[in-house]
Amino acid sequence: MRLTVTIKQATDGRIDLHVEELPILELYVGRVADITAVVAEAAAALTGRPKEDFTVEVGY
Repeated sequence: MRLTVTIKQATDGRIDLHVEELPILELYVGRVADITAVVAEAAAALTGRPKEDFTVEVGY
């Protein structure tokens, strides 16, 4: 499943994220490099699917 992520806000070392396909997820990371893994893990926990099922595309 493809997930499209956008950065809602980035301040003081916190990057708030929006996942278009799963808007119920309220996520944040400390580093851009962590976005893909955090989103895939959260989506897996929410849906019960393996994290490998998710392809994360980040829009800046």
